[in-house]
Amino acid sequence: MAISVIRIDEESGWLPKWGYGTVETNIMTGDPVTPFLTNAYQQGLLKGWEERAYRALKKNADGVPPAGSPAVGREANKEYIAGGFAPYIKGRPHAKPGDSDYDHGASATLEYALSDAMLAEMARDLGHDADAARYAARAQNYRKIFDASTGFFRARDTSGAFTGPADPAQSEGFHEGTSWQYQWLVPQDLPGMISLIGGKQAANDRLDSFFAYDRLVADPAKTAREVWVNGPYAYYNADKYNPQNEPDLIAPYTYLSTGQPWKTTDVVHAALTLFTDTPTGMTGNDDLGTMSAWNVLSSIGVFPVQPGYDTWGLSTPVFERVDLTLDRRYYPRGSLTITAPGTSDGNRYVQAARVDGSPYGRTYLTTDALRHLTSLAFTVGAQPSAWGTAAEAGPPALN
Repeated sequence: MAISVIRIDEESGWLPKWGYGTVETNIMTGDPVTPFLTNAYQQGLLKGWEERAYRALKKNADGVPPAGSPAVGREANKEYIAGGFAPYIKGRPHAKPGDSDYDHGASATLEYALSDAMLAEMARDLGHDADAARYAARAQNYRKIFDASTGFFRARDTSGAFTGPADPAQSEGFHEGTSWQYQWLVPQDLPGMISLIGGKQAANDRLDSFFAYDRLVADPAKTAREVWVNGPYAYYNADKYNPQNEPDLIAPYTYLSTGQPWKTTDVVHAALTLFTDTPTGMTGNDDLGTMSAWNVLSSIGVFPVQPGYDTWGLSTPVFERVDLTLDRRYYPRGSLTITAPGTSDGNRYVQAARVDGSPYGRTYLTTDALRHLTSLAFTVGAQPSAWGTAAEAGPPALN
């Protein structure tokens, strides 16, 4: 699939945003192809194709498709590269079918910056040091749309002025979400973003409000269904987590970076109550398997928390034992067993973790580490513990 995406660029002139058969639909915004291909690269799936993939990604990251191309690519890239943000232009006519980054300038800025961070890592690995430095600098562009007066991200117009309602729950310029829900889409530099909003305590307070944490602990399933969920396509005018759509799917794992990893488990397990084996058991729009994948990975306690990179956050599995058979071309050990004896709703907090029998205190693993493990074992209990709370325990900033 990844190689097919590269061939689409070589045969059509540009990487797809949302290819559907032989048609480029240009649905959604941002730059989803960069995390997709850089993740494939990090997983070892582009052997022999690395430079071809990089050339296509660099062209996509630094330019805009010509008028004759069906692709829109990074439609607002000229403004983004010049000023560090994609402007929000309400009601701008669409030059091509599909969605427009100008309609969603704030979220497009966050997505461009995230993609730049991932491309910086790939460039560095391949020896393109000047490109790596340039993309790493651009990865900090999330700061350009931070409004210090509100403490939230906010859209800017073509003049650079903040625009739309100051209330982050009523914000404009975010695709299928609000500033509250896009707040956490800075996995390339969570420490930097947390610093912007006032440090770990301020971040934890905001996360607790976002997840309605006190109500969640008292009644997880009711909170998920009555506080978080307001209809399958109710994307706007909200200050709470939306577990039915993509913009904040990694948000529960932010607690891994704020020193309170047990809250990740609380939130994840509450969200998992939305998935059942009934006709209404798939929450929201599955979007080609996205929600299903979130459900499966979160259930086994290993979830990719930095798109396009090789960082996997850890939380308490809902199963006592999971046996994974892995492709030996990429995982030499061929299998991974994850255990959490006694795990249950009342016994859901990690007390300790071991990898291949050795104590492990961090709240994440890398793909390289997973490739060479045969066992990941959790000891669980009824109360939160100090596991994973050390200063260096959380996922690292990338660049």
